[in-house]
Amino acid sequence: MSRFRAIAKCGLQAVVLLLVLAASVALAGQNLSIASGKAGGTWYPMGGAIAEAVQNSVDGVNMSVMQGTGDANIIGVNNAMYTLGICFSFATADAVQGKAPFNKPFTNIAGLAALYSSPLQIVVRADSDIKTIEDLKGRRIAPGLKGTSGEALVRKILKVHGMSYEDMKKVEHVAYADAAMLMKDGHLDAFMPFTTVPAPVIQDIAVSIGGVRILNLAEDKFQALKKINAGYAKYVIKGGSYKGQDADVLCVGSNNVVIVQKKLAEDLVYKMAKALVDKKDKLSKVHKVMGSWNPAYACQEIGVPLHPGAAKLYKEIGALK
Repeated sequence: MSRFRAIAKCGLQAVVLLLVLAASVALAGQNLSIASGKAGGTWYPMGGAIAEAVQNSVDGVNMSVMQGTGDANIIGVNNAMYTLGICFSFATADAVQGKAPFNKPFTNIAGLAALYSSPLQIVVRADSDIKTIEDLKGRRIAPGLKGTSGEALVRKILKVHGMSYEDMKKVEHVAYADAAMLMKDGHLDAFMPFTTVPAPVIQDIAVSIGGVRILNLAEDKFQALKKINAGYAKYVIKGGSYKGQDADVLCVGSNNVVIVQKKLAEDLVYKMAKALVDKKDKLSKVHKVMGSWNPAYACQEIGVPLHPGAAKLYKEIGALK
């Protein structure tokens, strides 16, 4: 009998141990991540707001925010390094088709939400003799960090104007915050952020140096870019958006979007999409451009099909038919 009691005791201890382990796993939660952007841009604080919304809305989830760049975020999500990633819709379109800079079709990315549209802004001093994009030849420019979606777009803009980096006096591949300092110190002739309007980093430069000019993109050059990637869109920066910029300016733009691993469970992604919709006020605090954001905008023009979980949420609330 004592032998059976010992076996029963061991069995009870095993059950208790399993319960403790299960509780520990539940307490630890599911570790998820979002790849955002570098300091000085909108993506990093936006990534933080998205992570907070998801963590506070989805039980058992621990969110972390990683600094990243557009194309690298797409690669990271596809390779399951990140759960979510912020990127541009034109780049996701390239990724699923395996077009350069992506070396093969990506199969593990899906759409969660479109956030807002933003243009690539070519910024020079208001008193500069650089009046057109062609005038950049022989100048010092900051097109963004190598491998970012914005930097890739700058190369394409130069290409349709018959130029390349080799035509520049100097090319500084630095983050936006560093480029802004170089601009203010007179070590740069042009700064090229791919970000929201009005961009705080450009506003800061404009105030510091007495005003800026945003270079206009000619209609025929935009059409040439559109042939390269159908995901590019027109974006008109209204006059007065920055000190010194009085006239409307045509730029090339794209949607800033959030993608997710395609292989994630439908229920989890449904809850993530719902968290963004329910916590819209948190996102709008990052930038006023999100003040007009709505589910109907969120489910369109992401460059990649929606994840089934996100599509389910948008259909339920009438944003997607």
